[in-house]
Parts: sequence; structure tokens; C-alpha cells
Amino acid sequence: MNSKFLLASLLMLFSLNAFSQVSPQLENKIDSIVAHHLEIDKIIGFSVGIVKNGEVFFTKGYGTRTMGKEEPVDSLTNFLTCSISKLFTATATMQLEEQGKIDLNERLITYLPEFEMKDERYKEITIHNLLTHTSGLPNFYKPNFIKPSHDSLALQMFADKLKGKKLKFEPGVALSYETYSNTGYNILGLVIERITGRNYSEYMNQEVLQPVGMTNSSFFYKEIPASRRSTPHKMNFITKKVKVADYYPDIPQDKPCGNLNSCSADLCKWMIHNLSLHHSDGSDEAIIKQETLQKMWTTKEKIEGFDTSIGLGWWIVDSKDYGKYLFHVGNDPGFSANLIVSPKNDFGIVVLCNGRYPRFEVWNDVPFEIIDLFEDEWKSE
Repeated sequence: MNSKFLLASLLMLFSLNAFSQVSPQLENKIDSIVAHHLEIDKIIGFSVGIVKNGEVFFTKGYGTRTMGKEEPVDSLTNFLTCSISKLFTATATMQLEEQGKIDLNERLITYLPEFEMKDERYKEITIHNLLTHTSGLPNFYKPNFIKPSHDSLALQMFADKLKGKKLKFEPGVALSYETYSNTGYNILGLVIERITGRNYSEYMNQEVLQPVGMTNSSFFYKEIPASRRSTPHKMNFITKKVKVADYYPDIPQDKPCGNLNSCSADLCKWMIHNLSLHHSDGSDEAIIKQETLQKMWTTKEKIEGFDTSIGLGWWIVDSKDYGKYLFHVGNDPGFSANLIVSPKNDFGIVVLCNGRYPRFEVWNDVPFEIIDLFEDEWKSE
């Protein structure tokens, strides 16, 4: 990384829209953790949000939105949240389950009778299978898989493309990292469209994002003001040089599985909404019922040999060091993200990055190094 750019990035640590209830000493420790990773992992832009005891505890941006430019990241800077988007699709699905419009154990073809594949086993796929990555549907990573003339056509066109495809696994397959399916969540998005009669993005905006107060987020990249967009970056793993990516993964059919654009400030609202619902009976403003959230946060399928399982959308870990926490990570070309909540500690943290190459630091290192700062008050059992 250019030494002048590195210095500029570090000087941007104290950027706009920082919010903190932490002591100066604790904030300095968080800053030091992030500054360390900005340097050694060649991270261009980074945003952190922490919630604690029902309130925003800390939000701050680090680095820059675009490499080589003085565009400080702040708590309203939008990043592609990648697969964190699945939490929102799962929540919308459960809203419809609450209303009696979806039965999780019912077969997919009940809601999409025209859905078909080359493999006859598709008829046994259930909504539960889609939510828990046990449908057997393969992943598709082709940006130009479809080119709809309008967003409202994307998911139906995507489903139509599956007619000539086969399943990768038997529906109801034992959960593993290999059964994970972005395709399944895109099909859930089509189910939402079919049942509600509304475009997926429209439904999500009106029934999920706005009620939570996530007014700075959108499934439409072009709706994000240019001054708040974050630019994707990539690394040449041979030369270790980082540069601006020539591609933004704004894929029409992937909105349900990975195309929510959001910021640390809004995702703090999301974490508070869910954690507050967990700790109380909720209110008329809650987007789902407390009992529904508990269903989502209860293990439905487990990965054999690991302490990781899945509820409905949310991944669950029973950790010896941190107790039970729920999370979702994500990565797409140019971006990586992680969102973690600990119900027992009424604590949540989100980290967003405009590079995919440091995803393991985003998923494993930074959030837990920050969580470790709270170890004196952490309840792990």
C-alpha cells in the first residue's frame, strides 16, 4: 500500500458521525484494533457499530470510501452487506408465517406451482429447507445469469432459469457448509413476491426496513446518495497490491440473498430491534412477535462435529468462551461483513468493509478482538 495513503487512512480514524458512550480509554483500544488491521491487512474502508443494553453504544468509520481519495468513512457510509441480507429475507418470510400465509413445513411448489427443475426431487423442497440451507439447491455465481428489463422481473426470470438444472443434494440433506445456498434465498424472495403481490424490494422497504428505522438502507444501490456510497476494492494475491474493483455486485436476482446496502448506524437499529424484542414482549411497532424471533433463534439444523447450527436464517454458536451468540457473515466481490448478537449480554456488533480479501479478519479477528475488551462484564454461560 502507498505509504502516503496509509498515513491518510490512519489520520481518518476520527471521522464524521462517530457516536460513542464508551470511555476515551476504551475508544482508544477499539481504534487501535482497527488501525492495526487497516495497516497489516491493507483495508481501505471500515465501519463498526456496537449496541449494548438496548442502546447504540459506539459507531465509527475508519479509512476512506475510495482508495486514494479523501472520502472518510462514517457511520452512514453504505457498504454491501452481502449475506447479512438473508436475515432480512428470513424475517419477511416469518412475517408471512405469522399471518398464516406460509407454512414452513409446506412444499415450495404449493406457493410456486410453476416452479420446476430437471431433477424431480425439487417437488419435495419445503420452506423450512430454504430457510435452513437444506433444500439441495445449488449456488449460482454468474453476475449476468439474467438481465431483466425491470427489477420486478428478476426473481421470476431467475426461477425460470432453474428449469434445466438439477439439485446438488437431496431435499432435507444434513446441514453442512457445502449445502449453503444463495439460490434458496432468492427463491424465498420470489415466494414473498407471489404471496404479497408486491415487488420484493418494495415489500422489504415498507414492511421491514422502514419500521425498524433503517432509512439509510436500500436494496437499490442507485438509491444510495453518491456521497454515502462505498467503493469495492480487490487485491492481487500475487503482488499483494490493492486497487479499486471494476465491478459492483449489484445483481438483480440476488437481492434476497445478498444485496442489501446498509451502514453501521442502521444495522445498530436492526440489532437493537431484535435484542429488545428478545428481552421484552415487544410492541405494536415490532416487525415480528417475540415468539417468532425465538423460533428464528432456536437451532433447527446442526452441522455435525461443529458448535455451529442454524435457526431460521440466523447462524447460532454455543461457544465456551462467549456463550450463545447468533450471527451472519457475508462476502461478495469488493465487500465483506459480519453481524453478531449476544442475547444474554444484550450486546451486538457489526463490522463492514469495502474489500473481500480481508474477510477472515472481518469475520473472525476484528469483532472478537473488540468483544474481548468487554470480557470483565461478559456472561459466557
